[in-house]
Amino acid sequence: MSVPRGSHLLITGPNGSGKTSLLRVLAGLWSPLEGTVSVPSPRDYPGGKVMMWLPQRPYLLQGSLRDQVVYPGVVAAERARQGSRAGSAAAVAAADEEDERIKQCLRMAGLGKFVDGGVPSVGLSTRHLEWNDVLSGGERQRMGFARLFYHAPPFAILDEATSAINPDEEHMLYEHVIAQGTTVVSIAHRLELRRFHKRELRVSGDGEGGWELHGQSGPAGNEKWTLINSSNALCMDDADKI
Repeated sequence: MSVPRGSHLLITGPNGSGKTSLLRVLAGLWSPLEGTVSVPSPRDYPGGKVMMWLPQRPYLLQGSLRDQVVYPGVVAAERARQGSRAGSAAAVAAADEEDERIKQCLRMAGLGKFVDGGVPSVGLSTRHLEWNDVLSGGERQRMGFARLFYHAPPFAILDEATSAINPDEEHMLYEHVIAQGTTVVSIAHRLELRRFHKRELRVSGDGEGGWELHGQSGPAGNEKWTLINSSNALCMDDADKI
């Protein structure tokens, strides 16, 4: 099975059925025991980032609010700030433009209060050792989306990335992600999210890797997970067809 651009995929199934394991394989965090997985070459996309992973609990690093948004591009962001401090008018303008872009990503993610005066003690340059103590669970998840808006990759893997966010805000975030052209592969327990996905992959949890695919082309199924190569999509299929 392939996941071409624009073919948003929702993965559902009982707890322990392997949904997160599958996403970790797709994201390259785990190696498949059978078959292969392939994603488009980073050379084909501006910025070189093909895929982003948004877990249920996003990692927050020590540093500024700006660092949280541009992560994992911390080095590039700091280089821009150093150029601004050097006093070059062009560098100052570029840094200001970058900061405005970061602020807009935070606003889209529902975190505008941190850059629009709603929380006077916090701004882009505010540094904290433990952002986990500053942000609530829902705000941490929204920070993951701010990163997604900033990097705008062609693909994103969302592993219960909105579990601590209310449905209205959840829908707004999905609308923004899809509008920017990012194709999502999601795990979610709220079935209302089906409206944002073109296909649904139902994992049976039968211990044998059984699954069914439902979507625009109708239901299909096979006996087990394997992954095949493709030059232009995330792919999965039966090893017998390789």
